[in-house]
Amino acid sequence: MMNIKKTIFLVALSGVLFSSCNNNDGEDLPKGDYENGILIANEGAFSGGTGTINFISDDYLTEESTIYSSLNGENIGTILQSIGFNGDDAYLVANVGNKISIADRYTMEKITEISQGLSNPRYIAFANGKGYVTNWGEGGDATDDYIAVVDLASNTISTTISVAEGPEQVIADGNTIYVSHKGGWGSGNTISVIDTTSDSVISTITVGNVPDEMIIDNSGNLVVSCEGSAWSTPELLGSLVTVNTSTNTVSSTIDFASGFHPGNMVLSDANIYLSTSSDVYQMSESASVVPTSSIISTTVYGMSVNDGKIYVTDAKDYASNGTLKIFDASSFIELKEFTVGLIPGKVYFN
Repeated sequence: MMNIKKTIFLVALSGVLFSSCNNNDGEDLPKGDYENGILIANEGAFSGGTGTINFISDDYLTEESTIYSSLNGENIGTILQSIGFNGDDAYLVANVGNKISIADRYTMEKITEISQGLSNPRYIAFANGKGYVTNWGEGGDATDDYIAVVDLASNTISTTISVAEGPEQVIADGNTIYVSHKGGWGSGNTISVIDTTSDSVISTITVGNVPDEMIIDNSGNLVVSCEGSAWSTPELLGSLVTVNTSTNTVSSTIDFASGFHPGNMVLSDANIYLSTSSDVYQMSESASVVPTSSIISTTVYGMSVNDGKIYVTDAKDYASNGTLKIFDASSFIELKEFTVGLIPGKVYFN
């Protein structure tokens, strides 16, 4: 009798341990080599080059370059304009290459690619189970610009939506897509509002000169950085425009001073960060003026902010490898500098 009881106890115990181990394994399994760290999108050379991706671990101890091409044995394509995340999938948008490579964001193993239906693609956002890609078309043609709608089940272009010239950034707010019309080789001043149920433009909002980067603030408003242009004659002044997303109308505008043309804008917590080519500025999202003093003075090409750190890329001379500098977002002290790839742009976080 004692042996039977002992056997029953051991079987029951082993079942509990097996179940416990399975649950723990399921929770603790790593997603891939690039799970805990940052990805730097390097544009690469405009003529005959290819974009690349660098990886740096969160503890700064691991650095890897060209992680996509090294694993998959193929190039991303000329000018890695941007990366969009949809769940575990990374969409690598090659502007001049007219291609989107789709890979697991944590392993960089290629899943598939989209090489049909794109014409100078720029950025991608996801809403209502679909992807939305801005396309400039031919630079000199103001009538061939469109949004390519991606069927995420098949990763093919299911339809296109004609829009005004120079669709640049794209951001999702629920089932609504907002597109900034920077203007391509010219200068735009509108935002397209797209209903993702009907895949049609339902409104056009006039904002400031050369609208580019957009954020959804903590009140649910759309904030648009209209960078203007220092190269126009006369100068096109920029502005920070807030749009009420319930009515799709402009609720406030903060005019930028002459000479202030921010190329990057990021929202982190309740702060908006703007960067020019030489400085980073910080302001509360509720502020009514843009600060005149910067928090960081350094050469800026791309900028990202995450988890209490400010990431700034420097393209250097556009012919040799650039750098990434990481700053503390409270003290603004530089924490680390890395050499990365050719023309580093945005930084993304895994």
